[in-house]
Amino acid sequence: MFRKVLIIFLFTSQVSFAQNFLSWQFKDRYFSASIGTGTSTYFGELNFKDKISDDLSQLSGAIEARLLSRVGARIEATYFTINGNDNQAPDSTFQRQRNLSFNSRNFHLQLHTIYYLKRYNGDYFKRWATDPYIFTGGGYLFYNPTAKLGDEAFSLRQAQTEGVEYRKWTFTIPVGVGAKFKVNEFTNINFEVSYHFTFTDYLDDVSNTYATEFLNETAQLLADRKDEVGVVNPTFYDQIQPGSVRGDPSNKDRFLQISLKLELFIPAEVFSGKKEPVIRKPSYKKQQKTSPKKEKRKDKS
Repeated sequence: MFRKVLIIFLFTSQVSFAQNFLSWQFKDRYFSASIGTGTSTYFGELNFKDKISDDLSQLSGAIEARLLSRVGARIEATYFTINGNDNQAPDSTFQRQRNLSFNSRNFHLQLHTIYYLKRYNGDYFKRWATDPYIFTGGGYLFYNPTAKLGDEAFSLRQAQTEGVEYRKWTFTIPVGVGAKFKVNEFTNINFEVSYHFTFTDYLDDVSNTYATEFLNETAQLLADRKDEVGVVNPTFYDQIQPGSVRGDPSNKDRFLQISLKLELFIPAEVFSGKKEPVIRKPSYKKQQKTSPKKEKRKDKS
């Protein structure tokens, strides 16, 4: 019971401190909104050379608040695509004979804690021309790997190519670095590099072993695609059988994002609901002119 009371007290005091700090330190624009784009690179079984992608494959939007002089918080939503293909591997490798590929459209919701290397000056228009920072946090990722047979795309998760019906979401841990570059008093251009650890090995639908039983013929064709390239390596060709090794479950999948963002500052009253007071001009009433009262003289008797 004492611990609970102590935790509530500490939490309340911290919230109160933050509110008081904000009330006197950040008088104008300490909230900002941003939109951005950039590249996304997946690292897993189907990226043999760990090649960094240079294709624009993401779109993001975020709201950020500067909580303390060096600490900020940000909530961000990102839509992005990733892909991988064994055809990038050399002919002598197991991966080339395996001949798997995937594409995935993903939605990522994140909450970041940001640490700025420079102190905030107290007014948005006095901020640094270059403001570097680092960040980490947590995320919630929805992913859906697909592959094509002919011109038609199929969900690999639903096909259960490894006999596993894995979840379509996973938690993530992002870590990153970035810098804000002041354009004018209302605008920044931000450059950011972030690396995202996941808790799944199925971003690419490849993790463990080939399924021994399949839901249907389409699922079997999606799981084992060695015959599409013929015999590239006889040893590996013979090894690929139901129940044999298909991936490496010891390494979870990850992805890297390189982003360029446009950041705009937001007036504090947008969130506080306070409006500037309306100053009304005083009204003047015309004074009525009054004639002085005549004193009545008393007649002396």
